[in-house]
Amino acid sequence: MAIANSLALLLYLVCSVTLIRHFVQSGKAQALALPVGLLTVLALIFHGADIFFTMRAAGGWDVSLFSTMTVAAWVMAFIAYLLGLKGNAAHPGILIYPLVALTLILKSCMPITPAEGLSSPALEWHILLSLTAYSLFTLAAIQAIVLAIQERQIRQRQLASIMRQLPPLQSMETSLFQLISGGFILLTIGLITGFVFLNDIFAQHLAHKTALSLIAWCVFATLLWGRWQYGWRGQTAIKWTLVGFLFLVLAYFGSKFVLEFILSQS
Repeated sequence: MAIANSLALLLYLVCSVTLIRHFVQSGKAQALALPVGLLTVLALIFHGADIFFTMRAAGGWDVSLFSTMTVAAWVMAFIAYLLGLKGNAAHPGILIYPLVALTLILKSCMPITPAEGLSSPALEWHILLSLTAYSLFTLAAIQAIVLAIQERQIRQRQLASIMRQLPPLQSMETSLFQLISGGFILLTIGLITGFVFLNDIFAQHLAHKTALSLIAWCVFATLLWGRWQYGWRGQTAIKWTLVGFLFLVLAYFGSKFVLEFILSQS
């Protein structure tokens, strides 16, 4: 398990450094498509092996904080890999792979919490749907931040050379709402299926998580409605995206951090 984690970490870092260096120097990603793609596949394999061994040690799906984060990170890395196949200069792995590497470091360095294994296939699918939704919204939040920087520099007429290599604002906004739409669909399904497993919201310590997830759902539903009805874009779309993502972070990981590292110590 530790070996798989270390190898995945090393490969993600190599991919990150290679992509960033090449992007800054030339902005051409075509020549890197094959070697970085192969390294990413290997990283995903070792990352997946680390998740598998962690789950096996827990006797089922390990829903502790950092194990859950590594699953979400694997999904983000996989999506970034698929998006990178387009061969654009701005490979999403430039930003995503370092974050994925950070989650692997946290998992190996932070104190080990008691494993919470789940063996219900239906509940495992619910968790996977929810984490995939979270991963898409994380990518959307990162896209929104980049979009905000790009838009600000265009308004100030001080567009840096690196930012000029990014796709046009319209393409960036289209990609942003594609990510949000996909995440919203999965979040909706995740919430619906989650209520099936909800017996006692307070005894299961799910009150805050459920409330925050519903607030996030309302934020993204409003954003998509505003986009469809009024053509929301630019700063409006960016602000709503980041607010919704903040509520999701608090729902998915904030509540687990409080339960595992604060309340457990009291």
